[in-house]
Amino acid sequence: MIGLITGSGFGNLESLANPKVEAVETEYGPVALTRAQWEGRHDVVFIPRHGADHSVAPHLINYRANIAALHAAGVRAVIATAVSGAISPGYAMGDLVLVSDFLNFTHGRRDTFFDQVGTVRHTEVTTAYDPELRGLVKRSAEAVGQPVIDGGVYSSFNGPRFESPAEIRMAERAGADLVGMTGYPEVVLARELGLAYCSIAIVSNLAAGKGEELSIPEIMAIIGEASPKVQAVIAKSVEAYADAQSDPAFAETRMIRGDDGHQWEV
Repeated sequence: MIGLITGSGFGNLESLANPKVEAVETEYGPVALTRAQWEGRHDVVFIPRHGADHSVAPHLINYRANIAALHAAGVRAVIATAVSGAISPGYAMGDLVLVSDFLNFTHGRRDTFFDQVGTVRHTEVTTAYDPELRGLVKRSAEAVGQPVIDGGVYSSFNGPRFESPAEIRMAERAGADLVGMTGYPEVVLARELGLAYCSIAIVSNLAAGKGEELSIPEIMAIIGEASPKVQAVIAKSVEAYADAQSDPAFAETRMIRGDDGHQWEV
């Protein structure tokens, strides 16, 4: 089953039918998780990353609880949205980018499930953004006629403040194409539990020092214009994932069954 984690501007997904909110208790804290059918046909589980009322700041999100709740609900693949600032000069406002790698500049976040003595695990993150799931999302975008940029390095800063121009220059020199506040540790926590993870970054503004500053209303307007495009890609991706689950050629891939990270346990 597909899990959806959405960020700013995507607190409500119009295509969710028969939504039922569940209060889920995990060992990391409670989560408000919504079960629904996408367009009334395919089961999905949905978490708005900042809460339904957008009241949770990036540095206060309980990332471990969110991922643990999705895993316990039977999710084995996650499609996330990530509103992002553009560092690379080739991006235009409203572009959709399928993230392929990350840089972590956050601090103080609980970024592993294995932080107790006796739980040593070294998790491989070379393909933290699952290539099979990313390919499925890319093909889905092509099927609905929505251009996407396949591949980009996302740099994550702590927030809630925006980054300084010097921080952006540092990230750029390290190889970043995008900047945001929520992509890490979400991606690595999903990888630790063996969930295939794909992030659709929505370019909403230029990073600090890269051009004219936009106001929050201007940024939200760009997100609003991009929202139907993102939801069209998600809709086709949910349908394609459901089809893949029933296809013997794909049924044993990690994208479908999950792997729970066992091969990295020592």
